[in-house]
Formats: sequence, structure tokens, C-alpha cells
Amino acid sequence: SSFVNSTHFDLGEKLSFWKSETTEKAKKLFLDKITLVSTALLKSEQDAVVKNATKSLGEELSDDNNDNNSLNDDNYDDNEITLQSDLLRPGRSFHIVTTASIPWMTGTAVNPLLRAAYLCRLVKRINESEKNVVQNATHVQTTIYQTGEDLNSHVVNADVGGAADADTDADADTTATDSTEAAFATTNVTLVIPWLELEEDRLELYGEKYNFNSSDEQEVYIREWLRNEASMPEEADEQTGLQIIFYPARYHSGLKSIFAMGDIVSLIDDDDADVCILEEPEHLNFYRAPGLGWAKKFEFVVGIIHTNYVEYASGHYSGLWSAPAIKMMSSAMVRAYCHVVIRLSNTLQSFAQEKERTSNVHGVRAEFLEEGLRRSNSTQNNNTGQEQQTGESAAVYFIGKLLWAKGLDGILEMQSYYKKVTKQYFSIDIYGNGPDEKAIKRAFHGRNQMNGNKKINGGYSVKISDSEELGSTNEGTSNIHIPESDTGKNQTKRSRKISHHVAKLSKQFQATTQTIKSTTEYLELDLPQSLYEYRREPIPAKFPGRVDHATLKKYKVFVNPSLSEVLCTTTAEALAMGKFVIIPVHPSNHFFLQFPNCLAYRNKLEFSANLSWALKHDPEPLTAEQQRLLTWEAATDRLVAASAITRREAKERQQLGTSKLDERIEWFHHEIGTGMKGDVLRKVLGAGPAADQVKYSKRQSFDDSLAADENAEGLSIKFVGSFLANSIRKTFANGILVPAGVINSN
Repeated sequence: SSFVNSTHFDLGEKLSFWKSETTEKAKKLFLDKITLVSTALLKSEQDAVVKNATKSLGEELSDDNNDNNSLNDDNYDDNEITLQSDLLRPGRSFHIVTTASIPWMTGTAVNPLLRAAYLCRLVKRINESEKNVVQNATHVQTTIYQTGEDLNSHVVNADVGGAADADTDADADTTATDSTEAAFATTNVTLVIPWLELEEDRLELYGEKYNFNSSDEQEVYIREWLRNEASMPEEADEQTGLQIIFYPARYHSGLKSIFAMGDIVSLIDDDDADVCILEEPEHLNFYRAPGLGWAKKFEFVVGIIHTNYVEYASGHYSGLWSAPAIKMMSSAMVRAYCHVVIRLSNTLQSFAQEKERTSNVHGVRAEFLEEGLRRSNSTQNNNTGQEQQTGESAAVYFIGKLLWAKGLDGILEMQSYYKKVTKQYFSIDIYGNGPDEKAIKRAFHGRNQMNGNKKINGGYSVKISDSEELGSTNEGTSNIHIPESDTGKNQTKRSRKISHHVAKLSKQFQATTQTIKSTTEYLELDLPQSLYEYRREPIPAKFPGRVDHATLKKYKVFVNPSLSEVLCTTTAEALAMGKFVIIPVHPSNHFFLQFPNCLAYRNKLEFSANLSWALKHDPEPLTAEQQRLLTWEAATDRLVAASAITRREAKERQQLGTSKLDERIEWFHHEIGTGMKGDVLRKVLGAGPAADQVKYSKRQSFDDSLAADENAEGLSIKFVGSFLANSIRKTFANGILVPAGVINSN
């Protein structure tokens, strides 16, 4: 308030002057001051920092732990990390299970893939470091044996017991080295993703271009993308990098989601079941097939919540009853199958309070940061970083799925207010596609500006091409002449003419029918879907379609008014590219408030002020630390920190006794999902193509048993074990062949 008073202007007095043409300069100055005031207030309210973030891998989360540590042992620090939850422990095995896969470029496909790749890189570094430590310790131990030095003066403690032979020590050294290399030879990171078995599912989701014939073809595509687009060739290597497992799945077009068919847990080897990261654990378990629970299969399970399903359900007409049901079901699934739950932001519901952490464990690809460095260098060296809004090119853009839920109506409201303030709309390019695309375009351009349709009956429109009119044909019916009756020798000639005219009539009838059909297809109900369609002046907005965000390098202002996001990846990408981002003050945007190029707003006036400021100034270059916060390396560090459970937290969980509740939920979920009743229940709950889990599992087991039991001659075990086959086998084994004459004599 002191800052506002020091500027010596009165808000009401300034607003009264806005009607005058001579105060344009004063209005712009006022907007700039509003931006400074709102930014200062936001900074004073809350300094946005990343909690539990480790600056580097060198900051170990725990000291050496012992498997025999007891939670009630007072000799240990309560802040120590439990052995079970220490993801930095050498030799650990990781499985990242998700609900989607590229080429479907959705968040639950791209982010888990990159998380797995960067985990692979981290685990490899940890194992290499541990291998060197073990080898050095083994070398020191061998040297001590050979030189006869006092063992008590060394870190390595061994019972000599007597004089050791030098050759034996050398052999022991070699054996230990070989075993160490074998133990740390692999990275032990596996990505578990869906394979759409049905071709129609692949065509609907991936398109004709990516209609893979097998999961092997899709794996090749994934590794090529990781190698070329993410610039991670080592992690893309099939032998030494990331491992990939596919599980059979179906695409539910109604829910726009992929669901597993059969038990995913059974696909994973027991010896490798150590740490499991479930991307969208509620989604993975909604319609899962009955089988062993995740927490029973794996030593430690981390769930990462991506999507606010309750928010989406609330926006549906059935949200009154479906939203509470989804909330309860999601909480039960997460509680039953996860040891730790990571929420990307506080917009999400509470699932299990004693297990929850809030942390942004996502990062951005390196190419976004590289673009940010390029823009920074261009601004500093050439002073040409400012890209004003001119002519055909807009400085402002939005990218995302074209849904009203993504905040597109908010942009329309901001456009109207911005025009009141500045007497003009701001140009914007809107990238993406989606179910509401047509309605959104009409809302921006107005219903009379969209096309030149002919209006009939007020509410209908008909599109008719210039060369096509209803009822017209290439040959008019007036030219048709049916000859009169004749006699004798001209009958054959008349028959030919009649056939010719009948064929011509048929052709004309088909042409007319096709014209009517084509016109009917264009006849559509044209009722307005929003009041925005009745605008007289169109907003200067372009809709170029769906593109890769990394290619949008010419813009400098990203606008994202969405309030339905959990954590918007495109906002992080825009910040990494060195752009201004204008976003609302909302829990989903909390992580981004710490960046200087983030211009947050709480009302229309602050939005207009922020946009006016951004169009006249250049974004600040990100510091090295700010850049690192957006990387996947930092996101992986945050994942490690958020997953850690201290001894104190473990004690508190024991006292709460919620583990029994988790086990009961898991048991109940398993029981209601077994047998035919489970399939029926899944159908009732809307599983659609993923409903018949039990039937599918039985069919797969039967097919597998037949395939496994076929002998070299292609005969199934059912026939091989039959009475007839056994009789034939015994006959030939004993060399007993019945002579033909015996049958005749009898």
C-alpha cells in the first residue's frame, strides 16, 4: 500500500480520464504500475520455492543403513531414510508403469518415458560409482593380505586367521572384481507401457502413419524418438539402456483412455520386483484384472498423480453423483497399492494424508532449454530479442487441447476487457485440436464470420457448391423422349431406344439422389453454443492446428488461463524457452511463481497490465539455477527426495495402524473383481472394452497352454494325453502289430 501511495495517483480519478483520447500514454503508464504492484504483492505474500529439492546428486539422502535396523532402536536418528524408500541405494531395480505410450503425445506417455530414461542415467551413475568403491575396497583388502599390515588400521575389516597364499589372494581379488562387475552391469530400469492389440484402436489413436504391426515395431519407434528427439542415445540403446515391457491393452474411446487387459503384475519377474513407480495409480487400478497387489509384489511402490479426474467428472452432466464416486474410488486405489503418493500440485484431492507429498517431479526436454539459451544470447549480444506484435505475426500464443475446460473462455473474457482498456484486441495464435474446436473458433470469430453458408429457417445452414444445385443434373429430363408404339420390323430398334432411355433415366435418378444426399449431409443444426458467437467484431485469432511446442520459437508471450490443470507442462516448456508466461494465481501454478518471467494475475486488470508489460519488454534470461530447476535431472532429484520416508514417519505410520486398512481395501478390490461377477461389475461401472478381464485372462491362459504344450508334430497335450494316443504309443513301444489275418480269422 505504501508503494501505491507513493505514486500519487488515485484509481478512481485515473479511470475517469480513460474516456479521453489524450490519456492513452497515462493509461499505459498506469498498467505498468499495476504490474509492478501486483508482482510486489505476490512476492510478499509467498516466496515460491521448491521444497525437498536436492541441488545435486552429491547431497545424499541417507547414511549407510543396516537391514537389521529397528524403527524403535534409539541408537539411530529419526531423520534417517528407511532402507526401503532410499532410491539412491546402489543396485536397485526400477519399473515405471504408465497408461499411455508415444506416438500418442500425451503427458502420461511422454513424461514417464523421460522419467524412466533419466532414472536410467542416474542409476547407471550410482552403480558405476559403487562399483569403483567396491573394487577399490577389494584392492585394499588384497594388499593388506599380501603385505601383512595391521588390519585394524584400515577401513576394511577382515579376519586373517593365518598366513594367506599370494596366488589365492589374487584369485579372490579377480573373483570379487568379476562378481562386482556382474552385479552392476545393467541399469535395471524398465518402462512398462501398453500395447494396443486391436488394429482399430491403433488407427484411432495413432493414425495410419503409426499403425505398428507389432510391439517390436513400436519399441523401435520409441527408441528412435528417445535417441533423436530427446538426445539420449545411451539410454535408447536396447542392450545397455532402458528396458521396455509391453502389456496388452484396449482403448476406451468413450473415456479417451487406455486400460490394461490381464494382470500387469504377473508380467514382471519376481527377482526384479524392487521399486515400482505407478504413473496414475488410480487409472491403472480402476478396472485391473484380479492378481497380486503391487505392494505385495514390490518392495516399494510410489504413485504419481497426473490427472484431476474429480474436476473433469464435476464438469460433466453426471458430475453430481459421479464426482464423489470417482473421488472415493481413486482414494481407495491409491491407498491400497502405494507406499508413497506424490501429487504434482495441491489442486488434487487428498488420497492418504500420511502417504502424501506435493512436488513437481516433471521436467522439460533439453531442446526447450537450448532455445532459452539461444534467445538469451540473442538479446544480450544483438539487443534484438524484442519481438513486437506486428502485421501478420502475433507475439502471443496458446497451445493445448481445444476444450472449454482448458480456459479458452477465460481468454475471450480477457480479450473483451483488454479492448476496453486499450481500445483493441490483442492478436493470438491458438495451437491444438480437440472436441470443442469448432465452437471455440466460432466464439473467437463470430458466427457470421466463419463461412459464407446460406441460412434457411433461421437455425439451419446449407453448403452448396457453385457447380451443384439441388435437383440439377448434367442432362435435363426435358431431353428425354419415349417413342410411341410402332409395328413389325422397327420393334428391335424401338427396344434398343427404350433400353437406352431407361438407362439414361436411371443415371439421372442416381445423380439426383447423390445430390440430395450430399446436400443433406451439409444440412446441420446451427444453434449457438455460446453467446460469444454473436460478437460483431471478430477477435484476431488464428488456429494453425496441432504442432510440437518446441517448434514455436517466434513467440515471446505464452498465455494459459486454465484452472483445471494439475501441473501444466506447456507452461514449464515456455519458461524454459525464455518466454513470458501469463497465468492465473492458482495452486496448479505455484511452482512457476518463482521464475521472473512468470507474470501471474488475479483479475482482468492485472492480466491486461501484465500483457501490456510483456509486449513492451524482453524476458529476463534465466540463471543457471533457474534453468536447472526445469531440467529432468532436477525433477529426478525431487522424485528421490519426495519418495523418501524417514524413520520418524515410519513410526507415525505404525502408530496410526492404517496398513491394516490398506490390506483390507486391496483384498476387497481383488474379491469383487474375480470371476464372472467381476466382469459384470466392470461393465456396469463403464469399463467398456476393458470389462471382460477374467474372460480375457482365461482365454490367454488357454492359448498359452496350448502353445506351450504342442509337441514337435504340432499335436496338443490334450490329444497326446488321451486314451487313444496312449494306446497307440504303447503298441509301438512294445513292437506289437496285429497281423491282418487275425482279424479275418476272427
